[in-house]
Amino acid sequence: MKWLNLLPIALGLAHASIISFSPPTNPDIIYSLTIPNTTTLSTPGPIYVQITAPTSIQWVGLGQGAQMTGANMFVLYTSSSTKITLSPRSGLGHFEPQYTSNTQITMLPGTGISTINSTTAALTNSSSPSSDNTRTTMTANFRCDNCLTWQDGTGTMNPKDTNFPFIWAYRAGVPINSAAMDADISIHDDMGGIQVDLTRAGMPPQPNDTTSPDSSSSSSSSSSSSSNTTNPFANYNPLTDSIPAQSPTTNPSTTSSPLPNLTKMTHILISHATLMALSFVLFYPLSALLMPLPISLPISKFRLHMPLQFFTMLMTLAGFGCGIYLAYETGQLRTAHPILGIIVVGVLVLFQPAMGWLQHFGIDHQR
Repeated sequence: MKWLNLLPIALGLAHASIISFSPPTNPDIIYSLTIPNTTTLSTPGPIYVQITAPTSIQWVGLGQGAQMTGANMFVLYTSSSTKITLSPRSGLGHFEPQYTSNTQITMLPGTGISTINSTTAALTNSSSPSSDNTRTTMTANFRCDNCLTWQDGTGTMNPKDTNFPFIWAYRAGVPINSAAMDADISIHDDMGGIQVDLTRAGMPPQPNDTTSPDSSSSSSSSSSSSSNTTNPFANYNPLTDSIPAQSPTTNPSTTSSPLPNLTKMTHILISHATLMALSFVLFYPLSALLMPLPISLPISKFRLHMPLQFFTMLMTLAGFGCGIYLAYETGQLRTAHPILGIIVVGVLVLFQPAMGWLQHFGIDHQR
C-alpha cells in the first residue's frame, strides 16, 4: 500500500510545512512562509509567502533581515475595495522604504480582499470584531523567485538557517487604495522582529509548478493568477494548518530581535530634530549677529553674547547625543548623516568656543 503515500504527489497535492507568526500586539496580522526543499543558496529557487491582515490596517510590512537598513521588504495595502497592492521595497535606513523593481514576485490565487462572517471571526480569535458581525481581510499570496539574495548580494537568506531574522511593521488607519508600487506610507504604529527556524518551512516538489523565474514580475494584483502555478496556500488556514516559526525547544527569549522601542525612538527623533533646528536656524545666527549689528542694549553685547552661545552649544550637544543614540540603535552610525553630524558638531565644540574667546580677547586687548 505504499502507493497511497505517493497519491498526493501524483495529484499535485504534496503537503507543505508552512510556518507562521504574528506581531504580539496584533494577532490578526499573520505572516506565513514555506520554502521548497530544492531551494538552497547553491541552487537558488523560489520561496512562498502569505501576508494577511484586516483592512482596518492601513498597511502591513514584512522584511528579511534584522533591521530596516539593508532589509528586503514587502508592503501590503489596498488598491481598491476588492484588490490589493503588494509593493516590494528596499530598506535603506530609518525612513520610508523605497520601491524596487528588482524583486521578482508572482501573485498566487487567493490574493485579494475577502469578507468573513462572525462565526469565522470568532475562530480567528479576532481582538476587534466589527460591529456588523463581519470582518474584511486583505491577503497577499505570492512567490518570490530571487529572495535568497538582495541589494546586490549585501543581504542573504539561507533556507537551512535555524535562526533567521525577520522584521515586521504595520499601521492602522484609512485604506491607502492605491495601485502605485511607490505609494507613500506613513510611519508605523508598531514594529518588531522575530528569529525564524527556516528548516521547519519545507515543501516537497510540486509536479504542477510549470512556471519559471523569468515569467514572474512585481505587480499590483487582484485575485486572478496563473492557474498552473504551485500554490501552497490553496485551502490554507494559518490558524489551523501552520506550524510555529520556532522549534518548541527554542528558548523564547531568543525569538524576538532586540529592535528599539517605537515610542521611545519617536520621541528621541523629535527631540533631535527640534534641538538641532533651534540651534542652527535660530540661536547660533542670533548670537552671532548680536555683536556686529548697530543696536544699543541696556547691557554689554558681550555679556549677552557669551551665555547665549554657551546655552546654544549645550542645546547642540543634547541634540547630538540624541542623534548618536538613534544612529547606534538603528545600525546607521556609519552612514553619511551621522558622520557629517559628528564632524560638524566636533568642529563647533572644539574650535568655535576657542576661536570666539581668542577673538574677544584680541578685541579687549586692543581696547
